[in-house]
Amino acid sequence: MDSKYLSELEKISFQKYKNENVKKEKIVSAILKNKYIGDYHFNEYGKPISNNKYFNISHSDGYIALVIDQVPVGIDIENIRNAEEDLRNYISNDEEKKYIHDDESFFEVWTNKEALVKANGNGINQKIKTIQSLPLNAIRTYNNKTYFNKTIKYQNLVITVSRASSDDFNINIMEEYI
Repeated sequence: MDSKYLSELEKISFQKYKNENVKKEKIVSAILKNKYIGDYHFNEYGKPISNNKYFNISHSDGYIALVIDQVPVGIDIENIRNAEEDLRNYISNDEEKKYIHDDESFFEVWTNKEALVKANGNGINQKIKTIQSLPLNAIRTYNNKTYFNKTIKYQNLVITVSRASSDDFNINIMEEYI
């Protein structure tokens, strides 16, 4: 697997992955960052940062999502698959447990939490159950900052984008094959 597209920090992280598909996703993610972002570095939590734009990247089962914005932003993409009951219970509070009725609704909750944490850029610094995920497509507060989360279903994927803004927005899908 050619890791020439990875930064030194990414190369260190890359070595821990045994799954060849995940390694491919990491390399394609790096190619997309180089193509659309250019120079970037990492904050103390491992989040990639650009000096002139905000961006975030996510991958799941061969799909990669990149979001670029003028405000802090996070994205999570998940292929809808079987979510074990232990995982559902670990991340879901009582309100979310009532909302979750299938794997798709579970990943709506999951991606909302993940995108919000990624937009904030500080990692998860509280119990994941306490991070607000509902209602979907709404304003929420996390670490004393305001975000707007928007969730869409695209093919067999749940995608959530979280922006550091109270303004609603559209998610535009651009497919690119590498």
